[in-house]
Amino acid sequence: MHRDDKVTDVLAVLSAIRNGFKSGLYGRDCTELRRSAVMKVAESELRTGRYKNMDSAFKTIHDACARRLKPDVANIAHFDRLTDQWLFRNSTELERIIRDHSESISQRDEVTRFFREKR
Repeated sequence: MHRDDKVTDVLAVLSAIRNGFKSGLYGRDCTELRRSAVMKVAESELRTGRYKNMDSAFKTIHDACARRLKPDVANIAHFDRLTDQWLFRNSTELERIIRDHSESISQRDEVTRFFREKR
């Protein structure tokens, strides 16, 4: 597993978003789903000892979605729109972007597997 990289962080957020989407959390509003997902991933990573405090955990996980996918993702609102398109319209744009940011063949394969799972 690629422990300290943006792709793994983004996939963790998207996994939590997908779980929230399936359960109808927040009426399926992608911005609210993302906020909740970032918090859940940050809390989980803090518990594993990856971060020293919640503030740094939250900011790092949020930045993976908001800034570390530039220039392909301009900002957090753009990330939310791409997520909405993925969830509601089966768009593959977000998958392509994350695959392009992958650091290895195995990580690209991980991205492909993630997006092939049912929404």
